[in-house]
This record gives sequence, C-alpha cells and structure tokens, in this order.
Amino acid sequence: MTGPSPEPNELYLSEQRFQAIYDSVNDGILIQDLESGATLDVNRRFGEFLGLSQQRLLGMELADTGLGIWPYTREVAIDWAMKAIEGEPQTFDWLCPHPSGQLVWLELNMRRTNIGGVDRLLVTAGNITARKRLEMEATARLKRAEAQNAVSLALAGVGPDYGTALKLIAQHMSSSVGDLCILDLVGEDGLLHTEVVSQPYIGGDAYLPLLRNLAPTATGVLGPGALLGAGQVAGTGQSLRLERATPEGIREHLPPAYHPYLDHFRVHSLLVAPMRTEGSTIGTITLAKGGSSRAYSMEDEATLQSLADRAALTITNARLYARNLEQAEALRRANQELERRVEERTAELEDANARLQEMAMQDGLTGLANRRRFDAVLESEVRRARRTGGWVALLLGDVDFFKKYNDHYGHMAGDECLKAVAKVMREVFRRADDLPARYGGEEFAVIISGSTPEQAAFSAQMFRKAVESLRIPHADSSVAEVVTISVGYAVAQVSAESSPAWFISRADEGLYISKANGRNRVSLAD
Repeated sequence: MTGPSPEPNELYLSEQRFQAIYDSVNDGILIQDLESGATLDVNRRFGEFLGLSQQRLLGMELADTGLGIWPYTREVAIDWAMKAIEGEPQTFDWLCPHPSGQLVWLELNMRRTNIGGVDRLLVTAGNITARKRLEMEATARLKRAEAQNAVSLALAGVGPDYGTALKLIAQHMSSSVGDLCILDLVGEDGLLHTEVVSQPYIGGDAYLPLLRNLAPTATGVLGPGALLGAGQVAGTGQSLRLERATPEGIREHLPPAYHPYLDHFRVHSLLVAPMRTEGSTIGTITLAKGGSSRAYSMEDEATLQSLADRAALTITNARLYARNLEQAEALRRANQELERRVEERTAELEDANARLQEMAMQDGLTGLANRRRFDAVLESEVRRARRTGGWVALLLGDVDFFKKYNDHYGHMAGDECLKAVAKVMREVFRRADDLPARYGGEEFAVIISGSTPEQAAFSAQMFRKAVESLRIPHADSSVAEVVTISVGYAVAQVSAESSPAWFISRADEGLYISKANGRNRVSLAD
C-alpha cells in the first residue's frame, strides 16, 4: 500500500528547500532541451559566474555564452552537446565574456539524464578562472624565456640585411609573448615606417593591412594633440602598457587600418617599447593581445624592452656595416659582369632547349607538325572552342596509291613526293590558327580553327587541287597520271559533347567515302 499523498503545503516547502539547495551549491547548473537546445532551467550560481540574470540565461542557449573565437564558438559547443546527448558524458573548458570586460573560465560537464521522466541535457559548471590565470602566468614565463633565446639567435651574426632578423623577431614575439607584433623603424624623413607585421592566428592575416598601404606615423610627445601608441613612445623613449583596456582605449593607440583585427580578436591589452641605442630611438615594437590570453604584465614589459634595445643595437651595427660595403663596389661590378655572362650562356642554353623542344614536335621528313603536336593542338582547340562555342574543322588527306608510287619510283622518290605535298600544304594553310601536320605515313591532316562549313569545304578543295597541280608523275595511279590526294573533312560548332575523337572519326569517315567513290575528291561524312 502506498502512503498518503503529501499535503500541498508540504509540497511547497519541499520545493522551496530544493530551490534553496539548487541555488546555493558552488557549481552552476543548467538544464537544456535535447531537441531545441533551449535552456529550461538554470540556477543562480551559473548566472553569477557569467554576470547574467537567471531570466536572461533562460532566453539563451549555452552555445551562445562563449567568447565567439575558436574553440569557444557556438559550433564547438553544439558538437560537445551532441556527443553528450548520444550517451557519452563530456567535460571541457569553456571561455565566456563577462559584462565587466573580464573573461571567465568554466569547466563544463555535460551528460544526458532523466529528469521527471523526460531525458534532458544536464550541464554543471565550475569556475576555474583563478586556476587558469596561474597556469597562463607559468606558461608566460616559459614563453618569455623562449622569446629571449629565439631573438638572441635571430640577432646573432646579422649582416647588413637585417630584414630577415626583424621578421624572425616579430614571429617569435607574436607566437611566444603574443599576439599581434608590429615593428616600426624611424626613416630618414623622421617618420615611423612599418617594416614587419606578424600574428599567430590562422586566417588572422585577412584582418591586417598590407604593408604598402600603411602610411608613415609621425613621432611626438605628450600634451595637447599628442600622438598615441608607437608615435608617442618614439617621441618620449618610454614604454607604454595598457592592460584590460576598453576597445576604444586600444583603438586610439593604433592606426585605423588595424581596427578590424582588434575587433575580431577582441584585443584587450597593448604594449609598446622603444628601440633605443646611443641615446636615440630608432624604432618601436608594438604588441597587442586578445581573446582568452592574459593581459601584459610588468615582466612582459621588461622582457620586451630588453629585446627592443638589443635589436636596436644590432640594426645600428648592420647599417654601419652596410655603409662600409661601399668599398667593395669594384668587386660587385665584377660579379655583376660575371652574372651577365652567365645569364647570356643560360639564355643560349634555353634557346637550344627550345629548339630541341620544337624538333620534338616536328616531323623529321616533312618539317610539318608531327602526330604528337597534332593531338595536343586538336585537344587544345576543341577545349577552347567548347568554352566559346566556336567552330573547328579537321581535314584528313591520303596520297592516292602511294604504295604503288613507292614500288615504281623507289622510296627516295616517295620521300621527295611527301616533302612536296608538305610544302604545298604550308603554302595553302598559312594562317596562324591553321596547323598542317603529317598524320602518319602518306596521311596528312589540317586543323582549322574558326572555320564554317563553307570555308572548310573550300579549304579542302584547295588542298586537293594544290596537290594535283604539282603535276608529279604517277604511272601506276588508277585515277590520274599525276599524284593526287583524297580528302575527308569534319566541321562543327563545338559543344560540351564534342571531343577530338569525334572530329577524327568523322574526318576519317569522309576520307573513306572519297576513296570508295574513286579517289582524288573531297567528302564530308553523312
């Protein structure tokens, strides 16, 4: 037997006790609908972590609370949730923006559980921000040491071309100290010119300006109308550090060209150090941090200043070295002359290679294009005409009774006959877009681009008549006393279905018709 049902007042008190416990536990608790992802319930602690009211969270999905930069994006959160819904509990770190401008680290646990007879997604959260900050500070110390070692190696043995060293410095500073690194040098005009820009994020370069589009920056001192950022630091010779600054505070210290990067990566901290040597500033190094990273510390500032001064000394020495190299101008000119001769020899070799390449595409007997070149050109012309909807014509010719000619006059005479046919082909088909070729044996072919059916028929007849007009005696021919040629041709406006094989097949069919109907004629396949 079941006991008596609780009185309504008892139920109310029980729910109150549960709600008090629900809201007072140290962990945040959030319940989501499996299908829609909507937040069905959330305790007060979860709202305190994020600085949002419970009512506000009830109108949001958990996936929308992240920082919005990978891996703290909506898509990643949904992927974690789907894995948990499939039955495998998930635990992962989640970074969220707080209305105060700070960032909050949460350790989220997701599992599918039955609540009141209905399966829900239960999410519990612990605030691990303090632990993460300690971890990042420890990591930062290691990265500062790595950056110092890497920059020392980059500066070692730098010659007059210090550009490579600057790039290495920027790359190491952006990856080890983070995130955006800008190196500016003072030019002869007294303005700051950007030499290198580096950042570590995949796709981040799309938000940065091109160096050639950056205008030089004037240097100045503090006061009314003062130039902020690199210009200010170059003028005062004193470093600048902004930590957890507002977006507006960061923007006013960097040119507008960098603002898309600042906004996309939520840059919150800025560090600018002068590059000083012999009492003057020759440039600046600017660092900007965003996303989940910690703000720059005094240790970061000291590290950057040390590296900036070492870089300044190296650059100054490199410039002095470059001026000393002027004494080697005579040697440079000698090397230049040698290079010129090498270039001439290289050009001669390239010309020889080009001639060899041309010979590889020519028929050795007739000098016409060979079958290899014919195939390549036909493929190219059909492909081009397919894009433009143009016309292509193909002529195939076969010298009539050529075997009998060889048997009667000998192979040497046969070779001279083929050379004569090739010569007349070059005279008839002299347009740049025409390609006369030896197809094989006593067979010849012509590719004619942009030819209409009427033009193709006319060209084929010209070809036939030109061969006959050579008046080369042929005693064993059954159609004439002189050498003749039978011609078949194909012509079409090229479509997506057209192919080189189609043209060859149709032209060959036309050639077969010409031979079957008595030779020394031109035929188009039905």
